[in-house]
Amino acid sequence: MILKEGTTCTDVCPWTEPGIFPVGTGVPILRRVPDTSTDQGRDTPQRFCADFARELSGRGVSVRDAADRSGWSKSAIGNARTGPRLPRRELVVDVLSAIGLDAPALQDWTLRHAALSMIDPDEPAPVVDPALPPATPARSRRSPLLVAGVSVLVGAIVAGLVVYVVVRPGPPAPPLAVASAVVTVQNKIALGAADLVEDTSPAYLSARPQPYCAREGCKLDGTDLTSGALLPATCTVHGAEMWNYNLDSPAVANPARARSDLWYRLSWPDGRSGYLSEVYLEAGSRGGLGLPACS
Repeated sequence: MILKEGTTCTDVCPWTEPGIFPVGTGVPILRRVPDTSTDQGRDTPQRFCADFARELSGRGVSVRDAADRSGWSKSAIGNARTGPRLPRRELVVDVLSAIGLDAPALQDWTLRHAALSMIDPDEPAPVVDPALPPATPARSRRSPLLVAGVSVLVGAIVAGLVVYVVVRPGPPAPPLAVASAVVTVQNKIALGAADLVEDTSPAYLSARPQPYCAREGCKLDGTDLTSGALLPATCTVHGAEMWNYNLDSPAVANPARARSDLWYRLSWPDGRSGYLSEVYLEAGSRGGLGLPACS
């Protein structure tokens, strides 16, 4: 429902949800809030990510396909699917546009993203009733518009043209640690001044954060990895220091060189988990990603 600028809600409005547009306060309304998860309870970044993942799955688009079509990395799209952090608006718009969503549907996604970006990140997420049906942004069958218009609209939202207040019950709690993150394997060796080549030996998961587990008996059998593999990481730990270059090679300023004692615990599809040094991950997957320390 579209209302003219300056229209006020001074009576009980059928589209008004508690805590969104207080009834009787005369708050200017430009557009009805899209039918998202907020219609079934307060929206959260985690629900946003779950709906984003559902949108891709519903269209039969894999993370790799989405990366090829949008130009974003597989790890960035994988993290946007799993959450719990709110992904970048540009990533959401680019990916959903690339897989075929029209401009009105993209507008609903950007409205929802703008509203969630105003939420205090320290505020705890509410418990979601699993019995509720999944929510998806309202779709339209109108002809596609320029995606650039969506960005202009978001700027207007941030400037204050749309008021979207989320109820904050109780005092905020300390921020929650990231439960998991998707990382991308990079089993490559930095050579010379600028080369980065695939290692002839595959990487693998280890029972302990140390090298040579294939020789020492701590390798997890059947977990060989090559570059491009995607795995969920659950925590990090400091262990043996590792390098992705030969120690006896001349000292050069190869930007692909990596040296670290940080290891990630990764989950294998069969339920096992093991460690992998972050030097065998893409640069965007390093640094801990806010994951908790392994216990």
